Amino acid sequence: MSPHSSNRLNRRVSQYVLTQLDHHLWSMLLVIGVAGACSHTQTEAPAPAHPTVAAEPPARRPPERGPEPAAAAVAQVDDSKANKELAVYFDFDSALLRDDARPVLQKVAVLAQDRGTSVRIEGNCDEVGTVEYNLALGEHRALQAREYLTRLGIPAAHIKTVSYGSQHPKAPGHDDEAHAENRRDDFILK
Repeated sequence: MSPHSSNRLNRRVSQYVLTQLDHHLWSMLLVIGVAGACSHTQTEAPAPAHPTVAAEPPARRPPERGPEPAAAAVAQVDDSKANKELAVYFDFDSALLRDDARPVLQKVAVLAQDRGTSVRIEGNCDEVGTVEYNLALGEHRALQAREYLTRLGIPAAHIKTVSYGSQHPKAPGHDDEAHAENRRDDFILK
């Protein structure tokens, strides 16, 4: 073997070894980076005092208990509520259905099934927060009620949702009582 061909062979071997080391090095760095990213504990940033445009509505949570029989639900809604327009109310900055909403939703389901009508759910908010945030929260509230009604047997195709955010207040005023009255879903049977 000539010295010239020996040098060429050594260079090829060296290049091959360096290439293999380079691939192993990148693989190790990738593994270390992924492992390092997964190993630390993530903490949530504190919530802002007022909702911002980029904020998302609260995460959905399924009802704590299943729907009650529909006939019993209608009996649970007292006469004073039966004479009012059908509505469910929400806590501040929340789309979770409260326990007092279930009998109203069950009554809506019974009425819609008995009449063979469709349901329009109008999500509403109080005036706290931005217009965009309140529209998103109102939509999330309407979708929560829609999901519950579908569990009660109303076909999803017969339920329409719309969000008015804070644009259609039920109660005038800027106090806690007016805000509580405006955090609601209204149900219109058509």
